[in-house]
Parts: sequence; structure tokens; C-alpha cells
Amino acid sequence: MAIPDTTTFSLSDVVTEIIPTTNDLVDCFADAVAGKFDATYSGDQNQLLNFRNYGAVTTTAFSSSINERSVCSATIDQTYYHSGTGSLPVVGDTVWTDQGTTPLGLGNRRKSGTTTYNITSSTTGLVDSVGTCD
Repeated sequence: MAIPDTTTFSLSDVVTEIIPTTNDLVDCFADAVAGKFDATYSGDQNQLLNFRNYGAVTTTAFSSSINERSVCSATIDQTYYHSGTGSLPVVGDTVWTDQGTTPLGLGNRRKSGTTTYNITSSTTGLVDSVGTCD
């Protein structure tokens, strides 16, 4: 069960969700799964409110190419997952290689037809731009 998208939850709620090694905030962050944080609230991950909406992120599977220099001619043969509500990722979505645990590494990929997306951080999987092939 996810942490509520409110400011009224407690450390006990987070402990119940995370099941950390010890029941303190530091261990909750250490044992948390990065992909389950809501990017709107995750911040520096140093306060209880960073867990707001933790675990409520849903993922959507989509087909993509791997990272290639010639992205516009790349074959779309990979399945990845994103946090957005649409069928394909847009700027601000997080992309994972699995269902919300392992962020997709940096690179430019093709997601459909002539549409591409780019990730510049290997640790967050955050889509920072989308484009089209000419």
C-alpha cells in the first residue's frame, strides 16, 4: 500500500511500506526503492515528506529501441516501462528497464515511428527531451 499523497502520514506509515532494517528515517531511505519515489516530492531524500506518494507510481510498458547513434533507423525491439499516463513517455516521465526498480541508462532512443526520447542521467531514468526524425 502506498504512502498517501498528503502531508498527514507518519514515520510509522513509511516503516510499514518500506520494512527497513531499523525503524528510523535514515534506514527507510537506505532500504527504499528509487523508482517508487514520486519525483514531485523525492527532493534530497532527507525528510519524511520526501516519501509523499511513495509506492503509488504506476508503470506502463512500451516498445523502444536501444541507445544508438543512428536512433532514427534503430529497430524498436525492447520493452521498457515509464511513469506517465500516456502510452509513450514524455518529458518528465521516468523510464525503467523493469517495472519501477532499475532506471534506464542515458541515451537517445526511438519510441515509435519517427518519435525519439532522450535520457541524460544514468541514475534517474528521467526523460529530458523528445524529438522527431527528419
